[in-house]
Amino acid sequence: MIHILLAVLAASDYSGTWETTYGDMVLEQTGTTVTGWYSYGSMSSVDGTVSEESGKLVFTYTETDASGRGWFLLSENGNSFTGQWKADGDTNWSDWEGNRIAGEPSTWVVILEAEWQESMRENEYSFGEMLDAWLGRLPGVQIRHRYVHDLEDIQNFCAEAAVLPGDVYLIFASHGTSAGISLNSGTVSPRELADAIFPMTNLQLVHFSSCEVMAGSTDETILSSRSNWKDGFAVSGYTTSVDWGGSAVIEFYYFNQILENGLTPVQAARALQTDIRFSGTSSTRYMDGAGFQIQTP
Repeated sequence: MIHILLAVLAASDYSGTWETTYGDMVLEQTGTTVTGWYSYGSMSSVDGTVSEESGKLVFTYTETDASGRGWFLLSENGNSFTGQWKADGDTNWSDWEGNRIAGEPSTWVVILEAEWQESMRENEYSFGEMLDAWLGRLPGVQIRHRYVHDLEDIQNFCAEAAVLPGDVYLIFASHGTSAGISLNSGTVSPRELADAIFPMTNLQLVHFSSCEVMAGSTDETILSSRSNWKDGFAVSGYTTSVDWGGSAVIEFYYFNQILENGLTPVQAARALQTDIRFSGTSSTRYMDGAGFQIQTP
């Protein structure tokens, strides 16, 4: 009997990325426990348990303005599921189906950028477009550059990025302070950033192309938000109000070492601080120290 139950569980692995009736979904299964997120209604969550006898996943779901319960059952080949859901207080069940998202793993650079200019008097400019143009020349690197205006934009794009197959290098390009990053809607706090990023189990790096963010608690809050980050995961950015031109030089070098030369973020940071002296705390004749910093779990 024990062997039969183990066989059922082995055949009922819901872990992976799914294209479903209600948006892309990421599920993680440990034993019989399943947690996950899907992109419907900004960031929505799933928590459930797999039956040791039938392999059925019974779960509760939570959305921005709704919650309920449901179930999924995998197909024989494990590449699709059928199921149903019902909102709390409702008596009607509705279908919920999904298919595993296929695709070869790749390297992804996701740039989430706030608009820098504050009035019509300023010319339009973009740090993210500059990075896109520079990194887009590299074979095997997929660039996704999106503009964000509020926390919901960040949540939605992080949810979409969570299902990308392969390693994701996430860059926030915006004004910033030690209290977080600055958007048109206000400051996004370290806790809000960590919660938005949390579903991205494919993350290899979070980098802030933003002044002063690393002088606050953002890196620590992100690193401590989960215990199973990918090996080599890191958070990097600046502790000072960094010069625009200086940060461009730093990031061209930093990401080139990672994405073209194959260094880990920590190795690339060490090379950066060795080769470009003003990237750290030391100032040069023409450039103040940028305060570049990297932290790992």
